[in-house]
This record gives sequence, structure tokens and C-alpha cells, in this order.
Amino acid sequence: MNQTIQTAKLARDLKNIINCDVWTDILHRAAFSTDASIYRILPVCIVSPQTAEDIAAVVKYAVENNIPVVARGAASGLAGESLSSGIVFDMTRYMNKIIGIEDEGKIVVCQPGAVLNNVNDYLAPFGRKIGPDPSSSNRATIGGSLANNATGAHSLQYGYMGEHVHSIEAVLSDGSIVEIENGLMPEDIKDEKLRHIAAQLQKLLTENNETIAEAMPETKRNRCGYSIFGICNDGKIDLARLLGGSEGTLAVFTQIKMRTVPLPKSKAIVQIEFATLEKMAEAVPFIIDTDPATCELMDKSVIAMARDALPHFRDILPADAEMVLLVEHIGETEAEVHKKIDATINAVSSLAANADAVFDEPTQQRLWKSRKDAVPLLSRKKGPKHTIAFMEDVSVDYRKLADYIRGLIKIAAEFNLTMSYYGHAGDGELHIRPWLDLSDPAEVEKMRQIAERVFALAWSLGGSISGEHADGLVRAAFIKAQYGEACYNIMRKVKNIFDPHSVLNPGKIINEDVDIMIKNLKAADTYVPERLESQLHFLDNELRYEIEQCSGCGVCLSNEASLRMCPMYRALGEELASSRAKANILHYWMTGGITEADYESAEFRKFLDLCLNCKACSLQCPSGVDISKIMSAARAEYIRRKGLRKTEFALSKNKYLSMAGNAFAPISNFFLTLSPVKWMLEKTIGLDSRRDMPAFNWKSFVRTGRRYLASQQPVKNPIDRVAYFIDTYANYNDHELGFAVLDILRHNNIECIIPKQKPAPLPAIVYGDVKTARRDLEYIVKQLAPVVKKGYKIICSEPSAALCLKQELRHFVTGPDAELISCNVYELTAYLFDLLKQDKLKIPQKRIAAEFSYHKPCHLMVLDGDDFIELSKKLCDL
Repeated sequence: MNQTIQTAKLARDLKNIINCDVWTDILHRAAFSTDASIYRILPVCIVSPQTAEDIAAVVKYAVENNIPVVARGAASGLAGESLSSGIVFDMTRYMNKIIGIEDEGKIVVCQPGAVLNNVNDYLAPFGRKIGPDPSSSNRATIGGSLANNATGAHSLQYGYMGEHVHSIEAVLSDGSIVEIENGLMPEDIKDEKLRHIAAQLQKLLTENNETIAEAMPETKRNRCGYSIFGICNDGKIDLARLLGGSEGTLAVFTQIKMRTVPLPKSKAIVQIEFATLEKMAEAVPFIIDTDPATCELMDKSVIAMARDALPHFRDILPADAEMVLLVEHIGETEAEVHKKIDATINAVSSLAANADAVFDEPTQQRLWKSRKDAVPLLSRKKGPKHTIAFMEDVSVDYRKLADYIRGLIKIAAEFNLTMSYYGHAGDGELHIRPWLDLSDPAEVEKMRQIAERVFALAWSLGGSISGEHADGLVRAAFIKAQYGEACYNIMRKVKNIFDPHSVLNPGKIINEDVDIMIKNLKAADTYVPERLESQLHFLDNELRYEIEQCSGCGVCLSNEASLRMCPMYRALGEELASSRAKANILHYWMTGGITEADYESAEFRKFLDLCLNCKACSLQCPSGVDISKIMSAARAEYIRRKGLRKTEFALSKNKYLSMAGNAFAPISNFFLTLSPVKWMLEKTIGLDSRRDMPAFNWKSFVRTGRRYLASQQPVKNPIDRVAYFIDTYANYNDHELGFAVLDILRHNNIECIIPKQKPAPLPAIVYGDVKTARRDLEYIVKQLAPVVKKGYKIICSEPSAALCLKQELRHFVTGPDAELISCNVYELTAYLFDLLKQDKLKIPQKRIAAEFSYHKPCHLMVLDGDDFIELSKKLCDL
């Protein structure tokens, strides 16, 4: 039976037993084939369950048909733990509710797809929060965090998620729905299946308690394998705690009760700078003796990237320190915190280059945000090599951190590696990701060799290979070596007790394949050469490297107010609309995983419609992936094959519609308000009849503005010379804007001209009409290049037009004239703000006593749109 028939039958079968979304099309499967790891595994089906009963029915079906199942949250994991060739449960689509609290907020009840930050926001009015704080908390789910046994910067204080779980409603491998709790005698468990599991586990773990204890590493920070140590006490067993870190291999979570912790009453941070890595490591034990809540590390390379890419943090990130530790103390009173801070500063006085205490809470929040925002920047460099997460989870006792670092330096020299150091120094855990090209088999083998050396170093120091980031596929082959055969066999039996049919996320934690680390590598997929070709102009390998740049981190899934990564994902809440999915699907197409027929399908066209070309991704994606760029290339190729739809055809040539409305204004304005006319526009070119059309001015502003300039006195002693590129709306609909631009420029002694021009063909670019876009841009280059050569700057009052000429132009028109224009285009507010900074802008004498709301356009944001806000603030302050 071929794969198409298999997936079709699977979809029919599942839709007969559950009433929820079931996806077996190649686009959804490709979207769910990766996470934040280096792996790709294509699932056979995606199910978005709405109830525990949906999951139970699917699990029963999976057992009957020997199909693996796995639950997936944000898939921000680095080890491939949520990837499966079977059925993937998308827990974020519907099962994402915060159900409520118990015991005045001391317990919070959530569905597994609830986002950790959202839960903390919900708990804040009760003065509570979830203790562990993984850096991915703005998209990581409660279910995923517990399955991974996540921790975070405050692990010194709060430990792991599994230590805070109260109880779990879950589906077992036979499809039964059970309540899993801690501290129960097996005979007191009501459910027969769960009672039998608990009795088997208690016998197994109690009889082998000594073997388990001897196998445990010396470091406190260890989440490798199953959490079997200390689970059984006085005849009772902590079953819920055992499931923490089980990576979906023992049960599928459907509802979770977590114990919460009180918000700190007082806290402060001391930022400690060190001149060398060794001095930092020596200082850590002295710091831990002062009982900090957290002790976090950033090295010079991470700080430098943050200062460069995130300039708003420059005032709090030191430029010349080799190493920086952020040490937080909490207490019941400010005096208590002050005492702890002083103790820390005194403890490191002989080792530190500088130490600054921060008691101001907004500055503390900025420091932690700079730490969270800086680390993902390591993956922003585009090219064949990427920072690879495979040895980044090692943890040793903090007192042996210096020995671990010395060993790492030797390994780095042996393999000629450049390393950036950051992580949880107080826990002896460093997140180190070497630069490797995993499309090169030699580099793949190098990765394995480095892992073997680093893991052996960790074990020699009593450490663990997994401190917080799961075992998944990347570390599963090394678990036996960490614990030894006897303890590993106990873990194997734990898996068999819960899942005798091995359908729950098989291959994770328990895996006998010694090569699993280097299989299913996403980078190993080879490209189909002709699919990397494009009608658009790209630099050598530019399109390939842009697609490969996506790390899968899942930040694009966050619903934080400060992020505007993808409005389509915000509107739909579906993985397929996310920036990550778009990169995944197009990468899968270009490496031959998607057929020509699938590419030319109506479903693929709908997928291409999920990008609005807002370009927020290029700015806010931690890896700097410009999804709009690769979607434009894919859309252009699709349109070349299948042609434009009627609405796309009309809007890609929108200037002709605007010219017609402009030529017959005000008559056209009247007719466009009539219902029959709106109905006719909807039927002919697809414009929604509910949409109000903008009013048109009579005549184009290019003509009107030229006559206006000709009627004015020449500017005496101009401080600059500019050419106004007007664009569609100001040209045909809003002459008032055009006059305002000319007046403000002339008021500031700037000579203005309006050259011949066509509007920026951004609609044609967005819809993939390459022919129209290239023709119009070639005309624009022909008209503007001579003007720039005469010394004029090009000023755009429309951010989209500025973006088009600065960034999009090169993909359609090449040559020195096009480059000259792109280098001399300025968005109006940025240009005015630059004049203000040079004290060349005349300040308005008349003040307006009013408040204004401002929505920053996406394209202005990409063009460093803070200039408008800063300009407004400056003018208001003067």
C-alpha cells in the first residue's frame, strides 16, 4: 500500500472516531516535521484534539494499527523529542486553556497547550507564578515544559517542573484516561490499569534503589533518562513526578495541575564583570555560598552581538568585559536583599573586574530580557555553517566548572572550534553550540566525535549530558553510557510497564540505535537544483541560506504584545501560518519532498496566501529569517506556472485603477459608494463589496505638485536637495499629504523636485507578478538614477515605497543605477529625524495641546521605524 493510500485511509478512519481536525496533506505534515533541533521526521498525520476523549480514541487506534503517537506543544525543544513518523497531536490549537486555580492560587489547572507566560500572567493578580522559567516561556507550553522537565535561569531556587507538578490527567497506552498523582500507595489507586502500573513500578524501583542511587551523577542538575531516583518513599510512589521529563514516552497529558510559588517580595541583581573565563569559573562557588536565586553567564561574543543587534540594551551591557554573570538575590525585605548583594560583591572582589548592583525593577527586567533576547542571536549569521545544539546541555557540579571549562578549551583547540559561552553558571551548565555544516558528512562525523569527547569529559567530572534540554534523538544513544547497563535496563522496564506496545513516542530516551544522533538530519536533505532557481535576482546561495536560516525556535508562535512576527499566525493560530512552517515547507519543496503536483495545487496556493509581505519576520525573528523574501520567490514561481487570479491581476496593476478613479474624480467617488457598483467590483475583480474605497483627488500629484513647486520662489541657500518619490496613495488619493511633505521640506531650506515616476509596484511584488514589477521598477530606475547622480536624495513619504526601493529593487533590477538608487532612498521621518539630530530642523513655533494615537506600519518598523516616535517625542519636549 503506497503512502498516499495509507494517509487517505488514516484520515478517513480517524474522522470516523473523532470530531476534530485531522490533517494528512503534505503541507501540514512538512510543517510538523521539524522543531528547534537539527532533525526532520515526516509524520503521517496531524491531529488537533479538543478533548481527552479525542486523544484516547486516537491512542487506541494507534495501538491497534501499530502507529506511533506523540504530543507536541510549541516544539521549541532542541533534541528532536517531539518529532515522530506517526500521528502528532497538536496540543496548542485547542487544548490551550487555563481552567482555573485551587487553594487561592497555590495550584493552577491548565490544559497542556497553555503557554507558560500566559499562565504566569493569569497567576500574577494572585501574587503567584510557576517557579521554573525556561527561556522559551513566551511560547513553551505547560505540557511540553513538564514532559521535558524544564527548568531555567532560576533553577537554583525552583528546580525542575517535575518538582512542582501536583497531578496529571493523562491517556495511557491502552487509551484509558486516568488521574496520576504523587504520594499514593499503589493499592489506594482507584483505576485498575494505573494501580497495576504503580505496583509494578514500586516493586521495580524499590528493589533496585541502590543500583539507581549509585548510577546518579554528582551534579544536582540532571534530567537525563527517566526521573526514577527518589520516586518511591515509605511504600508510596510519586507517579506524577515520574512523568516529568518522560518526553511523551509514558503517557499523553490532557490536563495538568501545577503547584505555584509566591512572587518575590524583594529582589535585586548584581552584574559582575570578569577579565577571563577562568576567573569567572573560580568565582562561581563563592557566589553560590551567598545563596543566590540565579547565576547566569554571558561571554563577550554574546554581549557584542546583543549590543550590535539590540542597540536599546547598550546602556546596560558592558562593552569591554570578557565574561558577565547576572546574579539575582531575593528576600522578604529590601534590607535582606541588600545584605545578600553586599555579600556576593565582597565574595568576588578579588576575582571580578567590576560589580554593579541593580535595585531598580524596570532595569532588572531589561537585564533579564537582554539575556533572553541575546542568546538566539548566535544563529543570525547566514551561510552553510550554523550553531548546532548537541553538546549544549552538559551540566557538572558548579565546584567543577573550572575543570570543565579547561577541558572544553582543549577540545575546542583539537577540533579548531570557536565557542561562545553562556548558560547557567551557578548550576555548572554551559550552553555551547559549535559552528558546523551538517550537510557535509565529514562535519556530521565531527559532531559525533565532539559529543563523545565532551560527554566523556562531563562523566569524568561526575556530570550529566542533559541538564534541561531533553534527550530526544540527539542524546538518546548516550544514556546507557551515562548510567550503565543495570540502571539503563531499569529505565527500559519503566518504559515497558507504561507502554508495552511501544507506540508512545518510541525511540526517545530508550533507543538502542548507536547512530540515532546522526540520522534524520534536516541538513542532509539535498536540493533539487532547478528548484533553487528563481525569476527574482538573488546572490549566490542567498535563497538557500535564507531558508536554512530558520532554527525552528518557535518565537514566531509567541503571542507577546511586543512581537508582531506574523499577523497571519496571530489571526489563525495555526502552525501552518507561522514563519517557521513557511520556512519548513519551502525547504521541503526545494529538497524534493513535495511533488510538482502538490506544488501546483490549490492547497499550495492557499499556503502562499498566508504571507502578507509585512517583513516583521526579518526584524523580529531571532535568526533574522526574511520569510517574505522566500515566499515572494515561491509565489513568483507559482504564478509563472499557474497565472494570476482575477483579484491579483487587478491589484498588481492597481495604478491603472487609481488613474481611472483619479481622472474622473469626484464623479468616481460618488459611484464607488453605490451598492450596485460595489457588487459589480466584487463579481468582476473580487473586491469585497463591504470594503469602502478611498476617495480620489482630481489629477495626479506628480502634475499638481510640479505646478505648485514652479509657482514658489526657489529655496535660497538650500541645506540639501531631495527628489520626492510620491507613490500611489499620495499621488491619486491624498494630495494634502503631498503638499505637507513639500511644505515641511521647503520650510527647512531643502530644495525639492518631483521627477517623472511610476508608483512602487509593491502589489505586483506581493502577488508574484514579476513581469509588471520588473517593468515598473526599470522605468523608476531610468528616471531616478540621473536625478541621484546630480546629487539629489530620494525621499519617500510612504514607508512601503521606501522599503521597495531600498530592499526589493535589487531582486528585479540589477546594475549600478539600481544600486545607486537603493543607497540613496530615505523614508521621510528618518530623514527629518536625522536633520533634528544635526540641529538642522526648524522647530515648530505653534504647539498643539492634544494627544495622538499612533500605529507604526510594518514596513516603517523594518526601516527602523522608531525614528517617527523619537521625532515626535523630541518635538513635544522642545
